[in-house]
Amino acid sequence: MSILKKIIKAKKAEVKLKKEKMPVEKLLEDITKSPANRNFRDVFENNDFSVIAEIKKKSPSKGVIKAGISVKKIAETYEDCGARALSVVTDKKFFDGRLEYIDEAKRNCGLPILRKDFIIDEYQIYESRWARADAVLVIAAALEKKQVNQFVKKIRFLNMTPIVEVHSGDDMAKAISSGTDIIGINTRDLKTFKINFGGVKSLMKNVPRDKYVIIESGIQQISDLDALVTDSRIKGALIGTMFMKMSEKEIKEAISRINSKFGS
Repeated sequence: MSILKKIIKAKKAEVKLKKEKMPVEKLLEDITKSPANRNFRDVFENNDFSVIAEIKKKSPSKGVIKAGISVKKIAETYEDCGARALSVVTDKKFFDGRLEYIDEAKRNCGLPILRKDFIIDEYQIYESRWARADAVLVIAAALEKKQVNQFVKKIRFLNMTPIVEVHSGDDMAKAISSGTDIIGINTRDLKTFKINFGGVKSLMKNVPRDKYVIIESGIQQISDLDALVTDSRIKGALIGTMFMKMSEKEIKEAISRINSKFGS
């Protein structure tokens, strides 16, 4: 069984328990009292290139990246260092994330926040809005085309920004069909968790001119972006592990270099 299939199997069981603990009706009731969201799409509309800095404690491929984190401190640091948006990994079993990290990050910085998880049920989209996420990642490889379309519509209906993540030509077809404005190209194959930078250029050939693209996963040093950011439609990079291993000074220097090199 691939890593992705293992994660999806665990996620289905997790969502089933969550529905029993907090029915969707309760989520909807609380959502009506929630404040307005921050506009995640504007990050790409208004900037030539943006860093989306990620809060991530561990991963199946890297193990523990940074234990005992302070979400408050990391969110403040990323904003102070020049990131234009945050990504918060909320999967608990495989990444040691927490849904609560979204609200904690949001209360301590002014940046829009992406919920990064394995969204396999509409319930999780309502849950994302309840948790105060501004954007939701939809992984095309984990879903059928019809589901991707439905999830993108539902995310927008709840005033959040959908980002459809792709790794293959089939994924890209799903993303384009969904009408999403933002496509995330993941350099990591979620079935094997191996990195392949070479696929980015090939996938970019099929991206419509009116889409924004962000590069995800596998960026271990700034020079990696030289091989990846080869098209004006690539408007950002989502970076987690590299930043989580750095000091505040190193993060600031890295983001400054990225912004000056790829922005204007």
